[in-house]
Amino acid sequence: MMRLRALRVEVDVKLALGQFTLDQAADYLATTVPMDRSTARAEAALFASTPGQAITYQTGKLQILRLIADARLRQGERFRLRDIHDFLFANGYVPVSLLRWEYLGLRDEVDALERLR
Repeated sequence: MMRLRALRVEVDVKLALGQFTLDQAADYLATTVPMDRSTARAEAALFASTPGQAITYQTGKLQILRLIADARLRQGERFRLRDIHDFLFANGYVPVSLLRWEYLGLRDEVDALERLR
């Protein structure tokens, strides 16, 4: 599944940059993943119509995995994966850097963004 996610990001970016046509993207997914042609065509059409979707999905996943790892390290025996899930669902579409700050008191990501201004 990680390979599929990575290939989706590649297709997403190449479609957005005009380096892939819809047919090329579908062919690439069908042969590289591999997946059936119909599914590959539907995925390519999705990425063509929502540029950036695959890369933001992958980035969000990595941010959440980091939050989980940091929580496990900081909370030790008190760590419960369910608590993080409950926290994420309760807070909706808040940037993960802000959720990490609130949940763990870690504001390093927020500070890094502030330095970019």
